[in-house]
Amino acid sequence: MRIGNSSQGIWQLLSRMNGGKANTNTPFAGARRSGAGGRNTLEDLLTGHYKNSHGVEGMVITKGSNRKRIMPVSDEMKQFVYNDVKDAFYKYNGMSGDNEAEQKRYSAAINNYLKTIKKEDRSATSWTLGQMKVNFANKVASAVKEKVPGWTYGKPIPSDVLDEIFADEGITSTVSGEAKGLDMKI
Repeated sequence: MRIGNSSQGIWQLLSRMNGGKANTNTPFAGARRSGAGGRNTLEDLLTGHYKNSHGVEGMVITKGSNRKRIMPVSDEMKQFVYNDVKDAFYKYNGMSGDNEAEQKRYSAAINNYLKTIKKEDRSATSWTLGQMKVNFANKVASAVKEKVPGWTYGKPIPSDVLDEIFADEGITSTVSGEAKGLDMKI
């Protein structure tokens, strides 16, 4: 094999992919915007319509992004994040667990929600949801540590203790946005 001519076969292949058009300098000139997942076509890249790996535009956090700002979030999404934290404590003792199907379901729900938000606000909304999850988890972990001295993440938590914690208005008010002591106002 001659190294000097290795690109010739690639250009021929790209030309065939481009419908055999003579202009091989831009092999993907006829590319259309892809709706499949997070694949960015050449047109996407040239027009600035960058998508993340889940196909959500507006998630680029470079170029002086102001993503670290609190955005309003629907009550349904607050409840969704709260339920995810609650499940993590009941199933995995405060850890994230290793159930890939659960993680994909959570990511898909977040990304589907982000697609309903204005493109300019998606990154900040994603950051807000992440902060909510951390705040919920920290609040629950603090309550567990008060009731079970010496507890650390991953150690078993009696279910009656969790039932009591998740019935407490200090925790449930976090979802309604009426929490006192929450580090962020949603």
